[in-house]
Amino acid sequence: MTDPVQLAQTALAQGDVSLPAATEHREAADDYIDWLHQSPTPFHAVTSCVRQLQAAGFVARPHGGSLQGAPGERMYVVHPDGKSLIALVIGQRSPVDTGYALVAAHTDSPDLRLRLNPLSQAAGTTVLATQFHGGLIRRAWFDRPLALAGAAYQIVRGKGGSPKFSEVTGMPVVTRRLVHLDAPVAIIPDLAIHLDREKNDKGAVNPQTMLNAIVASGVGSLDEVVALLAAQSGVDFGDLDGFDLHLVPAARPQRVGLDRSLVTGPRHDDLAMVWCGLRALIQSVQQEPEPVRTQVAAFFDAEETGSLTSSGAASSFLRDVLLRVARRHVKTAKSADAEQAFAHTFCISADMAHAWHPNFQDLHDKQHAPRINQGPVIKANASDRYATTGETAATFAALCEAAGVRVQDFVVKQDMACGTTIGPITSAQLAARVVDVGCPMWAMHSTHETCGAEDLGAMVAVMQKFFVGGV
Repeated sequence: MTDPVQLAQTALAQGDVSLPAATEHREAADDYIDWLHQSPTPFHAVTSCVRQLQAAGFVARPHGGSLQGAPGERMYVVHPDGKSLIALVIGQRSPVDTGYALVAAHTDSPDLRLRLNPLSQAAGTTVLATQFHGGLIRRAWFDRPLALAGAAYQIVRGKGGSPKFSEVTGMPVVTRRLVHLDAPVAIIPDLAIHLDREKNDKGAVNPQTMLNAIVASGVGSLDEVVALLAAQSGVDFGDLDGFDLHLVPAARPQRVGLDRSLVTGPRHDDLAMVWCGLRALIQSVQQEPEPVRTQVAAFFDAEETGSLTSSGAASSFLRDVLLRVARRHVKTAKSADAEQAFAHTFCISADMAHAWHPNFQDLHDKQHAPRINQGPVIKANASDRYATTGETAATFAALCEAAGVRVQDFVVKQDMACGTTIGPITSAQLAARVVDVGCPMWAMHSTHETCGAEDLGAMVAVMQKFFVGGV
């Protein structure tokens, strides 16, 4: 029998302290870490998806263009706002007959974003005024080195400097450029306990006054700060006509723990599920180039604020794309109604789940307390905060069994409020069967969340089995 102590000593000598039982999905977790670091905002997450989709043979289709495709054809549609994406592999049979195999997740995470007029000076420093997106843990933003990322917009101007107008739409032409100043350019310092002796007991954080970020000290003027930002980012912020800029944690995600089985970093909620859906779709098409059903991965913005945007799950973006694909499929009969496809559609709504916390064990129902690195989680709620039903839960459990993956359950304690996600919205929009699932994690909505390396690979395996079906 192999001596576990000897194994551990050998691993330490080689600079690898991962335990043998926790190495199956290590490569996948490291790939996720690289992808996550390149995806600081929804804009960048979509761009990261596009990069991998193109490498796998997917071709861009314009949001307002034709979505007709031959069986096996790979395509993707990016919403014009650049923060949502739908990728498809066209099936051999019409979606009217088979429905869609759909995985859905969201690209946004709770974070801090710059206000319209962000720059000011106070107490010998230059400050960026922020506003918060979603239900972030406010105190987690203190004393963290922060980077700057997002999108910058400029009006295209013609002769004489006047705005240029599109000959097709008659609207002004505006360009968008992605920004990622991947450096610690800002910090939000906490107040010393000596100046607030009650902060450990009371500790309320006022987002108007306490979450503004310092970007410089001792600089003589705002013009100098703008010039400094331009020099470091390559963007002349003084010449912008609009922006969607975020402050994001500057630290790189990493695996932690003696066995390196935990992944810590920002935005696991919900970029971990975006990455899993993306990887599963790409791997499934490599396994089955011409699937019977049309496979779909849909990634939406604005889940953290209710999804009521032009590219959120509550918009018509997904429904419109799926209807257009069904209508133009070569096997769709002329007499068929494209809406019939939704009656046969099954959706895995993937959003992260709350793991059983060792320091707060009483906040979970013990029979529904998911553990990290013990498999994907089915989430259910009798008040329909999740879209899971008995049938869809059984379906997902069967997929887990077929993929050789353990499955767990989560139901919130009945004396606590339950969160929600895009599952109920997608179910209502399509009248399709939906199961809400996720990987278990700690510190959801913090600047540094923690999930399991094993769970990421396990979720990919289940989603891939879903896409390929009985193959």
